[in-house]
Amino acid sequence: MNPSTIPPMHRQRTSSRDRSRRSSKTRGAFTVEFAICSGLFFTVLFAGLEFARFMYARHSVEQAAYEAARVGIVPGKTPDDVRAIANHILNATGVRNAAVTVTPAAFDSSTATVTVEVSCSYADNSWLKPFFLENAQMRSNITLDHENKAYLIQAGGNMGNNDNAPIDQ
Repeated sequence: MNPSTIPPMHRQRTSSRDRSRRSSKTRGAFTVEFAICSGLFFTVLFAGLEFARFMYARHSVEQAAYEAARVGIVPGKTPDDVRAIANHILNATGVRNAAVTVTPAAFDSSTATVTVEVSCSYADNSWLKPFFLENAQMRSNITLDHENKAYLIQAGGNMGNNDNAPIDQ
């Protein structure tokens, strides 16, 4: 039977009450799906933020140790100069509570290498309370040869020649 031939009083009407009942069921399904998925979504989001901050802070520690060691190998610099540049870089990148150790404790004309170690806890440098990397430590240890090492070689040692041969042993 054709619906247009059915008298208007016998046609099945979709009332607004029926439509709202159906849409409330779908709204309930959406709420349940959101509740299930949002926990996973926010866990992944905050884990990504925490790992990104960890990598940034770790790179800052490594960079501070390297740049400080570069300052330390220049003749005339002191361990205080080395610590100052390391702390300057760490402060500029937001790394807090870092320990900077310079070896040897004093530089003189016989200093052959300079070692800089920078270490700190990630818990002190996280933007949020760390969940995944709660006990992580960041540490970098860099050793560079002093620039005057060529002059430290004993007389009679290989001082190189004038054809750009290396002079380090």
